[in-house]
Amino acid sequence: MRKTAHLLTGLLAALVLTACGGNGQPLADRDTVSVSGEGTIKARPDIFTLVAVARQRGDDVAAMKDEVDRQVQAMLDLAGQLQIDDKHITASDIQIAPEWEYQPERKLIGHQVSREVSFRTSGVERYAELADGLAGLGLKEVRPGGSEISNADELANQALEKAVRAAREKAEILARAAGRELGEAMQINAQGHNIPGPMPMRAAMAKEDASQSYRPGEQDVTASVQITFQLN
Repeated sequence: MRKTAHLLTGLLAALVLTACGGNGQPLADRDTVSVSGEGTIKARPDIFTLVAVARQRGDDVAAMKDEVDRQVQAMLDLAGQLQIDDKHITASDIQIAPEWEYQPERKLIGHQVSREVSFRTSGVERYAELADGLAGLGLKEVRPGGSEISNADELANQALEKAVRAAREKAEILARAAGRELGEAMQINAQGHNIPGPMPMRAAMAKEDASQSYRPGEQDVTASVQITFQLN
C-alpha cells in the first residue's frame, strides 16, 4: 500500500511539472510576445505547356480525317526534332461533329474533324521554337496552356524559413524596445504558403528572334507564420 502511495505521489509531481513547464511556472502565466512573419522567394517559370489543334471543315469526312492525322503527325515529328519526350505529349482521339445552319431553317451544312495535341516543354527557348514550328506547319489554332515553376516545393520551404527568420527579427525588436530578452519559441503556426499555379503566357509567332518574344516574368512563392516567443 505504501509503495502504491509513493507511486501516485510521483506521478502527480510529474504532471504538475509538465503543466508548469521546466521552470515551474504555468505556461499561461509566462510573459510572451506573438508576431507574424512573411517570406517571399521570386522565381521564373521554367515549365511551359502549349496546345495545338488540327481542324478541318467540309463534307468529305474521310479526307478531312486523313488531313487532320497528317497534321498531327507533322506536330509529333516536330516535337521529335526538338527532343520533347513522348511522355510530355498528349494527343486526343479524333473528334467528328456535325455543323448546322439555323437560319432560315435548321440544315446540316457539313462536318468538323479535329484533334488536339498538348506539349509540355522545359525552358523558354524550346517553348519558343515549338510555338514557331507549329505556326510554320500552317496550324491556325495554337495557344499557350500555362507556365509552372519546376522546384516550387523547394522554394516554398525556403520561403517558410525566411518567414520564421522575419518573425524572430520582429520579436527581437519588440523585446529590446520593452527592455526584455527574447526567449525560446513557445508556439509556431504555419499559416500556409502560396505556390503559383499555371500562368497564361503569350504565344508569339514571329520567326526572327522568337525567344525574345516570350517573357514569362517572375512569380512570388510566399509563406507566412505566427510565432509566440517567451520573454525573459
